[in-house]
Amino acid sequence: MLNIKRKNWPTIQEWLSQQLQFVKHKNKPKPALDLNDLAFKLATANDINEILPKVLSSLQALIDEQFIPAEQGDLLVLFSNPLTSESFLHHSMEPAPSQKLIQSLHQHFTIRRPEEKGFINLQINGTSVTCVPSRLFEHDNQTIWLLMVFSQALPNEKKLKWEMVLMEQIIAKGLQAWFQRESKVKQALAAERAIYAAELHDSLAQVLGYLKLKSAKLDKLCLKTEYAELKPITEDLAAYTQCAYHQTRELITASRLTMQSESLSQGVTNSVREFEQQSAIVFELDNRLPANLLPPKQSIQILYIIRESLSNIVRHSHASHARVRLILKAPRQLHIQIEDNGTGIDFAAARSDSFGLQIMHERAERVGAKLQISQRHEGGTLVQLNMDIGDKV
Repeated sequence: MLNIKRKNWPTIQEWLSQQLQFVKHKNKPKPALDLNDLAFKLATANDINEILPKVLSSLQALIDEQFIPAEQGDLLVLFSNPLTSESFLHHSMEPAPSQKLIQSLHQHFTIRRPEEKGFINLQINGTSVTCVPSRLFEHDNQTIWLLMVFSQALPNEKKLKWEMVLMEQIIAKGLQAWFQRESKVKQALAAERAIYAAELHDSLAQVLGYLKLKSAKLDKLCLKTEYAELKPITEDLAAYTQCAYHQTRELITASRLTMQSESLSQGVTNSVREFEQQSAIVFELDNRLPANLLPPKQSIQILYIIRESLSNIVRHSHASHARVRLILKAPRQLHIQIEDNGTGIDFAAARSDSFGLQIMHERAERVGAKLQISQRHEGGTLVQLNMDIGDKV
């Protein structure tokens, strides 16, 4: 007869309870989830920022079935760029992850770039969080990570790795196909823009350049007394011809910029570097936008506005420091802020032949954005653009 001491009963009962819980969990029906369909949805998505959280939500349901509820983990995908120290987190968490968690993940996976294997312990507001990372693949200086974040007890490490293998394959397969498709589309657009820019440069820009010189010369000739009545007409002619010439040159520049940039985010980064090299102004860039946030037509209009603002800072502000900030505000609102510490803008003293600010407002209206240009309280100019992108991406 088996002799069991009474003091061992709590331990035995606990063991039996765990075994019973495991058997119940093992016999649970698996969710009816077509994993190949999830990979196909990722590969063919028009907007990866919209479809990826939905895929993660479906995989999260699978996790809930595979892990005991007390040991559940939150599934996240992180896009990080070590060269620019930029990252964007995709998730299906409710509520959304805290800013502290995003900053900690950004620090570890964008700056430090740990190895694929191993558990990483983070302290967020006094709470210990364990992250299990897996580096899926790299594309164009961008690393894509699959992260499992646990705020409670970790499941068995071998079991965890086994369960994550299939999810890693699904997400990696879908995202790699999506990146390849996007690259082909961008190459086609770049070729079309190259032809467009060359035609503008070789035809319209040269004609407008000639007209600009001749209209300016005609305006000077009308300074003589006998042509005084023609002076208002020649002034308008010279001003509008010069404006048309500058807009055409701007179109050529922007077309070349978009060929060098994969997104609005990259285009802004390139523009800030360009204007910083042209001046002694120190530019500070806070860019938190994900790739492919807006369609190309809207991205180019926003890029025009930003470039015009940067050009005004370099040419007119007499500033020593400028800051460019691009963020996403909830719910789904693009916010852009450009400010400098220069002399500020005097709207009353604006020249009659200056159309820059007017064109900026027209571009903002074209994409449904609200543009505000004002004086900073500390001195200088503040440009703010807000755009609801809920229905545009």
